[in-house]
Amino acid sequence: MVCRILSYFCQVKIEYILTLLVCGLGVIHGFMLGVYLLAKKYTTGISHKILGVLLLLFGLRISKSIFLYFTSDLEFILITLGLTLILLLGPLFYLYTRSCLVKDFQIRLKMGLHALPFLIFLVLNSLMLLSKTFYVSFGIYAIYLHFLGYILGSFFLFRKQLKQGVSLGSTKKKWLYAIHFGIVFIWASYFFFLLGEAIPYIMGPLTYSIAIYGLSLWALKHKVFQEDKVKYKGSSMDIVASRSIFEALTTYLEKEKAYLNPDLKLQDIASKLKVSTHALSRSVNENGHQNFQQFLNSYRIQEAKSKLTSNEYRKLTISAIAFDCGFNSISAFNAAFKKVEGRTPSQYRASLAD
Repeated sequence: MVCRILSYFCQVKIEYILTLLVCGLGVIHGFMLGVYLLAKKYTTGISHKILGVLLLLFGLRISKSIFLYFTSDLEFILITLGLTLILLLGPLFYLYTRSCLVKDFQIRLKMGLHALPFLIFLVLNSLMLLSKTFYVSFGIYAIYLHFLGYILGSFFLFRKQLKQGVSLGSTKKKWLYAIHFGIVFIWASYFFFLLGEAIPYIMGPLTYSIAIYGLSLWALKHKVFQEDKVKYKGSSMDIVASRSIFEALTTYLEKEKAYLNPDLKLQDIASKLKVSTHALSRSVNENGHQNFQQFLNSYRIQEAKSKLTSNEYRKLTISAIAFDCGFNSISAFNAAFKKVEGRTPSQYRASLAD
């Protein structure tokens, strides 16, 4: 295959050579960055490791595109392998975003379900059960829409966490916006090629190269890939101030039972305690080891457990207890309760009757 590409140099115009050079260097750069992130030792979090794997798989996918563009007789099995890899890119990007947002994020076995579509396609392709007609008429569109679904899910998760007051820092927040934009940029260049020939196929690898160069330069400038420093290290005043804010918060919540208000927001309590929203959010993150919304819900769940175990509230429905305890919906109550207790409120109440 390499020989075919070399022989191709003798027949093509200079713009084709430059295109191959730009795309090839972009892929090499992505591979090198991925290897760097996997090889570098980090003591906090695994987000950089997930990004490293994502970059390596993205590099393989883009490499297939380059070979397909510059060599017209690429084996069909290799073409389908490149398409199948896309089914891993979306889940990995979603997990990367989650790992940046969730403190002490860990990969769990059940997350392997995200790879199920990839495994199904891989097996079917290996058995030669998926034809070219299938891919042209349906498969390729389904694969790219699957990728888009994860991109959107990742972005909505990011925005939701920001609204709930998760403390990210300016650099990480801008980085997540930037990498989402870059991924969408690459996805669009491929998908719009499928809708017509107005956009050439090589635009995919070119946009990848532009994105990887741009994101790498921004990350280098803002030290995105350096290990997160421990907050407040060496600053006793910051530690004391953070702890003081947290104690004021818990006192206020327990005394006023403000968490019973379903519309309570970070800004409301910050105003009440006369501190900035950033300081309050950071205090909850560091002392409560949760984001603000999770911290509020922990109080609401304790209130709900108290009512579920009390004979006084035995006749109240689960939904009535949910609303009384400050939840806006029964689904939010069930999800928050199960996350803490490992079972739904109904199951919890039933266990008390046994």
